[in-house]
Amino acid sequence: AKPKNPEDDWKIWLVVNPATWLMPIFYALLVLAIAVHAVVFSVGLGWQ
Repeated sequence: AKPKNPEDDWKIWLVVNPATWLMPIFYALLVLAIAVHAVVFSVGLGWQ
């Protein structure tokens, strides 16, 4: 049966488990944030 969007959007989480991708995305965001901070501080735009 063809899904009726957006009423059936919640069903994707039955197939795609957040336990498999949520923490890797958070870790990637953490690495990105640290990299951005490192660049900003190395340029000299950090705290005085």
